Amino acid sequence: MSVDTTEAPTNSAAPLPTLAQIATLTLVPDGDGFVVGSPHTAEYVEVPELGAEIIRWLQQGVDMAECERRAADLAGEPVDVADFLSVLADEGLFAREQDQNRLAGPVARRVGRLLFGRAAWILYAVLALAGPVLLISVPELRPSYRDGFPFHTQLLNILAVSLLGMAAVAAHEGAHVLAAAAYGMRSKLSVSRRLYFLTFQADLTRLWSLPRRARYGPLAAGMVWDAVIMTIALLLQATLADQLGPVTVRLLRALVLLQFTALIAQIMVFMRTDVYALSVNATGAKTLWATKGALLRRYLRRATRADLRQLADADPGEIRWARRYLWLYVPGIAVALGYLVWFVLPSLPHLIELCVAPIRADGLTTLAAWQGLAALAISVVPMLWALSGAIRSGVRVVATAAARRRPGNPVAEAAGRVT
Repeated sequence: MSVDTTEAPTNSAAPLPTLAQIATLTLVPDGDGFVVGSPHTAEYVEVPELGAEIIRWLQQGVDMAECERRAADLAGEPVDVADFLSVLADEGLFAREQDQNRLAGPVARRVGRLLFGRAAWILYAVLALAGPVLLISVPELRPSYRDGFPFHTQLLNILAVSLLGMAAVAAHEGAHVLAAAAYGMRSKLSVSRRLYFLTFQADLTRLWSLPRRARYGPLAAGMVWDAVIMTIALLLQATLADQLGPVTVRLLRALVLLQFTALIAQIMVFMRTDVYALSVNATGAKTLWATKGALLRRYLRRATRADLRQLADADPGEIRWARRYLWLYVPGIAVALGYLVWFVLPSLPHLIELCVAPIRADGLTTLAAWQGLAALAISVVPMLWALSGAIRSGVRVVATAAARRRPGNPVAEAAGRVT
């Protein structure tokens, strides 16, 4: 999050932080200000240079009265340091004393430094570049849609590809977690949704405690491991195909198809992919997603009061990047919705029938029936969960938009006047 503390409310009831809590704060230069964070929390606040100086003085052991005197000399007016600290506390910036050891564990740090040290990155770069070279120079290694069907029975294909995909996603998110752990940062894994796609994600918010250049490695680690796994699968096919056997080779080809598709999908920045995160880091945008949403709703005359505040508080650079991002976001959403209507929804009944048919015919007495049950649990149920979430979100958006269209709505009228 990004908050201008000079405009924050001063009637805080939060207790003042201890010296131990203040010592955990990190200061990262960012444009004309500083991003204040802590590896123990996932909250971040943008402060001016004077705020950063106050934090440095406190961390050096300077008492509050002396900090106020120094700050007043720099600002030319009295400065309430206690109020400043209360604002930071209100933003959730200080971890509780019992939470201050909740960093990446020592084992995770050692593994992270081993797998994402300088030597490892050099090896990953070589392997990541070798993958495209193999695909270009050896045509028979190139993935095809047929590789998504490694077996003769459709249920077995669904199971095999789903399990391979889950393993690949686990490796992708594990790379993010371990690359962050190399810096001592703890990450939390969760299941989420992007539009109507089920996704797994690692919470890398604590990376804001690092300088901008240091964030690139953890943010790119998932894609790098995708490329490395694809290259290893290609090398195994090219060198050991005869020893591995036809079934293993077909599974390797399916894995290559999955990894190749996953890398291409990262370009879909309208779904906040890793490429989106890297772009945000490169541009220095702090609230790009929220600013984009507020800007889009303003264009559609559906802006809320929160949207208008968001746009009023955003700096001009943030607005410019949000406008550019809309040129990718709006067409991307249109393509994704078209894919949903023309491919996903028509194929879903056939997929369900394929899984249910052997169960209905023989009960759970045959291998095919158990395969159908497993396919339902692994593939169909998560898909239906993501689709239902997308439908609920769509209904809420439509209902909210309809409410704002009512005559005399002050928010709609105010949004219409903003230029």
